Amino acid sequence: MISFLKSKLLWIILLILIIAPTFVFFLNHDYFNMHDDMQMVRQLEMEKCLLDGQIPCRWTPDLGFGYGYPLFNFYPPLPYFVGEVIRITGVSFVTTIKITALVQIVLSAIFMFILASAIFGNLGGLISALFYTLSPYHAVNIYIRGAMNEAWASVFFPLIFYFAYKLIKTKEFRFIIGLSLSWTGLLLSHNPMALTFAPFFLIWCTYWLADTYGFKNILNLLKNKNIYSKLLFSGILAVFLSAFFTLPVLLESKFVQIESMFTNYYYFSVHFISVSQLFLSSFWGDGPSVWGPYDGMSYSIGFLHWLIPLIIFFYFILNSIKNKKIDRKLTLPVMIFFLGMFSVFMTHNKSTFIWNAIPLVQKIQFPWRFLSHASFLLSLSAGIFPYIIHKLFKNKVSIFVSILLIISVVVLNTIYFRPLQSGPLSDEQKFSGLAWRNQITSGIYDYLPKTAQKAASYPAKDYIDKTEPEDTITSIWGQKKGTDWMFFNLSLNKDSQVFISQLAFPNFMVYDNGQLITYSIEPELGRIVLSLKTGDHQIYVKLHNTPVRTISNYLSLATWVFVLIYISRGLWIKSIYKK
Repeated sequence: MISFLKSKLLWIILLILIIAPTFVFFLNHDYFNMHDDMQMVRQLEMEKCLLDGQIPCRWTPDLGFGYGYPLFNFYPPLPYFVGEVIRITGVSFVTTIKITALVQIVLSAIFMFILASAIFGNLGGLISALFYTLSPYHAVNIYIRGAMNEAWASVFFPLIFYFAYKLIKTKEFRFIIGLSLSWTGLLLSHNPMALTFAPFFLIWCTYWLADTYGFKNILNLLKNKNIYSKLLFSGILAVFLSAFFTLPVLLESKFVQIESMFTNYYYFSVHFISVSQLFLSSFWGDGPSVWGPYDGMSYSIGFLHWLIPLIIFFYFILNSIKNKKIDRKLTLPVMIFFLGMFSVFMTHNKSTFIWNAIPLVQKIQFPWRFLSHASFLLSLSAGIFPYIIHKLFKNKVSIFVSILLIISVVVLNTIYFRPLQSGPLSDEQKFSGLAWRNQITSGIYDYLPKTAQKAASYPAKDYIDKTEPEDTITSIWGQKKGTDWMFFNLSLNKDSQVFISQLAFPNFMVYDNGQLITYSIEPELGRIVLSLKTGDHQIYVKLHNTPVRTISNYLSLATWVFVLIYISRGLWIKSIYKK
């Protein structure tokens, strides 16, 4: 991979220079409004977890009005891992979120170039990378929705395709590692994107298996069990690498209230989009998604993003009729074009029968999320355009047309890559007052433990919310707390029920003077309730791992050690040969 990148370095530099207008905003001191305005507080909670030794982060203490809830037990953590690497440099949280977005834009461009150039050549790779980076929905995710996780998922689409392609062609073990790491990145970025990307991945692998071992003789595919085992092994490796997150998501979601994330406003049929919105509209706004064609934000595919692949398809048809044979170089981009258009179809209400037939796909919430796949696939198919132009015209003309296409897509789409509303903002302003209250209460029902009938409507008090009887005289001293634990000394003048300012969740355990004690759970807010006798108590509340979390943690740890040893061993051997 390193030698490959060296050979492509000048093209990558050119690519970054061309896409620079998409992230120039991140180089100033302003911040911007976004739909998911939880990025900074999530980054803060992740940092608190890591500094407190809660690795991986399971419980975010400030969210849920200060009662905490298990956000990162179910919400993909990768963008915030990236953010913590950036935070090490000492920059603010505001700057961290902006740099994280900038890194996402640059990496998605580079990885698309790596994929497309391997198949269509450097110029085709440049065109695909520009189309991908400059797709309007990419700008929507970054500057309008603030959908950091969904944006980061799109970083790994091209890498997954690239490593699958290289693995099938070469069967080399290093590409198993690359493919598994790419899938791990996707699994740790966005669950619905990983779910809906899987069918496209299977079709992609099927194509290259057929291309490598023969389109005509299907038995050749069945005889090459070795490649299937390697593809399967890469998938297992990815599941193991991400097990610390994926296994709790699969096995512990039953403990939290996720139903509200798929009903009412979030029911899929509310968010289909129209043909005109997809293909013709030039509207740009930062409003919400609503019923009907009156959405406040854009769902445009991008005029050139559908026109160029369509031209490629028509050329394929006409060329096949004229020459009475199929140009094999065009079969892949045409297949990808159809996959891209299928993704577009999934955003329209005519696809309702598919949504109803496969309830699992409804977990994506918003049909227009398929625009992530459409942007990737249609952009990839556009990479064959220089080849077609070269066949139709002389070299100088084909280069001129390609340059004209590059200029056109840049001019038409860079205007979207800026916030509609922005201004100066500091960490202190974001983490205080009404801004802080809005962040710790936003999405309060997402992942709320099922032991609670409703979410808190008022902030948690320090350590103890209340006692029953109410006239109990209490005294607290020596108190301290972390992200998933609290400790305090407590004196009571009578036998009382003590309502801890902490939601119950498996496996919170409570100790009194070092001894494990039982507790009850308040049915309304789901708080931990202790029945304590008169006198002094030393209370320690701590979230322990369930068997699922413990097994998943060790499984991931062992697999990461294996992968890192393999990678470092490869680098060590290369350094010896160089000497």
